[in-house]
Amino acid sequence: MIAIYIVTKNMTVEQHTKGREKLQAAGAPESAMKLHSCFGEDGQLQVFDIWESQEAFDEFLTYLGPVMEELGIELAQPPLIMPLVDLVQ
Repeated sequence: MIAIYIVTKNMTVEQHTKGREKLQAAGAPESAMKLHSCFGEDGQLQVFDIWESQEAFDEFLTYLGPVMEELGIELAQPPLIMPLVDLVQ
């Protein structure tokens, strides 16, 4: 499993909500996403996800990239992608 940490420059709660709706409507493959969280200050939200594999996340990115571009969401830095060592739920 991998952990993904995304820091945006400008994502609002409204953009996040619209983005989730667009991804679901487009049939984005989310079954390999084990955890999704969005947090922070409105206008600079951050995302932390856990995915089964890099390949599954890469496939999801083919949907996510265009949605982020359409909504004007910009990254503050490249996503951090790391192996997951432990997860307690």
